[in-house]
Amino acid sequence: MVKAYDKIKVRHGERCVELMALFDTGAGGSYLSDEVAEKLGYKLYPEPRRIPLAVKGHEAEVIGYVPEVELEIAGYVLPELETLGVIKDLYVEAIIGRNLIEKYGITLEENRVSFREVPPRASLLTIRE
Repeated sequence: MVKAYDKIKVRHGERCVELMALFDTGAGGSYLSDEVAEKLGYKLYPEPRRIPLAVKGHEAEVIGYVPEVELEIAGYVLPELETLGVIKDLYVEAIIGRNLIEKYGITLEENRVSFREVPPRASLLTIRE
């Protein structure tokens, strides 16, 4: 598991926030804290959903999502709009997980975030036999 922190920009409609994100190859999905999501506007789930954490017996509460956000990472705007989950009481402002790290070829080295290809583009993963 590799982790790095870097500033990103998240735009949803006319709203934009700049925040510090944790890039974590151990996280399957990408999420915002409820405080950040409140600034952007988000859709609430009828019932919270629970996802397991890396700590035995602990779960996070996903309370909603922010659809169609534009993300700017390492100075580049990603070419597709993304949906980010919203976690209640998340200890960081945002987590960028494997779903976006792999899709856009994000590399993490010595707490530095960059891309394998510049400008970044979305890629489909291929399964090799």
